[in-house]
Amino acid sequence: MSAIAAKTINELWAKLIVEELVRCGVDRFILSPGSRCTPLTLAVAEHPRAKPFLHYDERGAAFFALGQARALGSPVALVCTSGTATANYLPAVVEAAQSLVPLIVLTADRPPELLDTGANQTIDQNHLYGRYARWYHAFPCPDRSIAPEVVLTAVDHAVHRAKSMPQGPVHLNCAYREPLAPIESGEDFESYLSGIETWQSRGRPYTTCARAEHAITPEDSRFMADLLRSAQRGVIVAGQMDAAVADEVLTLGQALGWPILADV
Repeated sequence: MSAIAAKTINELWAKLIVEELVRCGVDRFILSPGSRCTPLTLAVAEHPRAKPFLHYDERGAAFFALGQARALGSPVALVCTSGTATANYLPAVVEAAQSLVPLIVLTADRPPELLDTGANQTIDQNHLYGRYARWYHAFPCPDRSIAPEVVLTAVDHAVHRAKSMPQGPVHLNCAYREPLAPIESGEDFESYLSGIETWQSRGRPYTTCARAEHAITPEDSRFMADLLRSAQRGVIVAGQMDAAVADEVLTLGQALGWPILADV
């Protein structure tokens, strides 16, 4: 990848977030555009490997993302503006948490000095989704005093938490000050990005997070096999699962001659 070009620090941070998500395998973005999320929306629109989907109703957008993540078996990103728009994600976030479906929720936010001023777009968004978010992180307003590595590491950890058991939604709250549009500022970010030159050239995530493997022991496998062989009659009750696991359950049912009941 070539060096990231940006006119403002807001644009730069948004591009770092989107680039790192794509490197982590999150390339589908469900966008509900608004003024405050302009940096994120443009970063998605301009990324060559990002796959944007526009959905102007946030509640519908969240359930659309939930369905895509469930079908893909991997995280999908949501992007919306600040205020009550973020609250419309809550029903789908709750369902994602209960169904173990990974989502990356990116909400734009006002800077601290503009919060709680009485307008719908100035609500407190910190921990908005409560215990239904597997992890929450509030990005401060973009500033050159904060290294770009901090941004990349937070994104990496968010994806890791979304994909780790129990899988589910994570919430990244992104505060932005004006200007939101990528207007010419005369700023040069070459020295600011010097610490991540290797990251820019190699095309891999900045941080690699190891995930624990969940597997039964050989002793447990033998115990289950003996238990199934000794059963005279049985029935398999199958809940919601991805296609690969469903094929394995079908194979097991056919081998045992047991009926399979679907329980969604």
